[in-house]
Amino acid sequence: MPNHFLVFLGGTGAKCAEALVQLAAAGAAGGADLTYHILTVDVDATNGNRKRALEAIGRYQMLREQFPASDQFVGSSLFAPRITHYDWHVQMPDVFAFSAGVDCLNAMRTQNNPDELDLMRLLYSDDEMGFNFAREGFHAIPAIGAPVLQYILREGLGMEPLEAFVSVMRAEVGAQSHLILIGSIFGGTGACGVPALMRYFTDQMSSVALAGRLHTHAVLLLPYYHFADPSGEEPLAVHARRFYNNARGALAFYRDMEKELGYKRLYLIGSPVDYNMGAYHPGMENQQNPPTPVEWESALAIAHCVSTPIEANEGARQYIHSVRGAGPAGAPTSLKLAWRDFSLPVAAPVGTMMRFCAAYLGYYRQYIAKNRQRQTGVKPFFKELILPYLELIEHETQAFLVLEEFCQRFWEWARESMTHEILEQACFTERVTNTQGYPYRALNQLTQGVSAPRWTAVEDAIFDGIKPLKGEDERVEYNAGLFVHGLYAHCAP
Repeated sequence: MPNHFLVFLGGTGAKCAEALVQLAAAGAAGGADLTYHILTVDVDATNGNRKRALEAIGRYQMLREQFPASDQFVGSSLFAPRITHYDWHVQMPDVFAFSAGVDCLNAMRTQNNPDELDLMRLLYSDDEMGFNFAREGFHAIPAIGAPVLQYILREGLGMEPLEAFVSVMRAEVGAQSHLILIGSIFGGTGACGVPALMRYFTDQMSSVALAGRLHTHAVLLLPYYHFADPSGEEPLAVHARRFYNNARGALAFYRDMEKELGYKRLYLIGSPVDYNMGAYHPGMENQQNPPTPVEWESALAIAHCVSTPIEANEGARQYIHSVRGAGPAGAPTSLKLAWRDFSLPVAAPVGTMMRFCAAYLGYYRQYIAKNRQRQTGVKPFFKELILPYLELIEHETQAFLVLEEFCQRFWEWARESMTHEILEQACFTERVTNTQGYPYRALNQLTQGVSAPRWTAVEDAIFDGIKPLKGEDERVEYNAGLFVHGLYAHCAP
């Protein structure tokens, strides 16, 4: 069973982590024989993007456990890869009295030397020296984040989740394992964290027998969005126009440090369309950027990396992918994609998941809610497969509510990432839209973001051949899993 180790850094990295979860759920990022060990890393513990990523990982793990694939659905691609998760909230050490730049930089000085202080004042402004970045992260200033993170790694301060992740790497690494670090090169945490952690992991794995066969890679996101300029005189406010200068410097760094960093494959993901994120949010809860296909492409880069064998004499390689978007070939105007625009063939798995979400949100969610207290007058699939779970387990897990949340979030990603024509036509097959299956009007409204109406003609006969498990294998979560995986199988092309 291949084990792969993924490190997502900062707010952009968190969005990429959520994108990977979406594609893994759809079967577009590996099968049940694969395990992703995920480490999320951020300084801003309350960052909204980070919060959404942690929720997505938690939903995935719970749905995979509560609705297992069994009987005729063993090998189902729905929630197939196993995902384990470690979360490292990088905390400023106690020696950094107020988590301000001056405290951090002074604590890292080797001695109380006035010349060193003068040198730091040449390198950092007064605002940078006094800013409290424990609250909102490194504010897209890698020159501050890099020495601070290096100091924390060198001193081993507050690194328990990171150390647990390394322990799993040492125990689970195999000949086919990959270590992939994912983040932006134009921000703060990702830009300073990817090279620092690359060095750290190389040192930590040097004593492991298979370390030479653990291939290290990076997926780096180039500037692909902007937001409104900050209002007022906020010190160290983040201006999106600085992203391009940050990226130029980072690209030169990766070019010059190729051998030292030791990466095997470097994926650069960007877009000519500068996505408008709206109002400026420096960090914390309000930083919940809408999803874009750029993050999905970062997840597809991971899928490509782990599925493409390393050649015997393969040197360092760079893969560059531009997420073109919709509009004229020379000047795309919208960051929405058709199937042909994705770097890997995802139409079948993602289309299946979209139909699954549409069916569950449009009909089965309402049917379950309406009949959960009834014992008679319900359809056989509900009585045999779902009702026992509702009676015995649902009050503890709320798994069907979690499934609803998953489907809603997947639809949000799909609506924000794909053209309306794809959502309306290519995704939904002729069998689904023109027969006694799911009404076209309901699907059309769902693609527009409107709450789906109750569907009156759903093919409940798809469950006629699915019977509840009996005997030693009789477990209510397995039977509920038969319903979930049976519906998913029916939604396949």
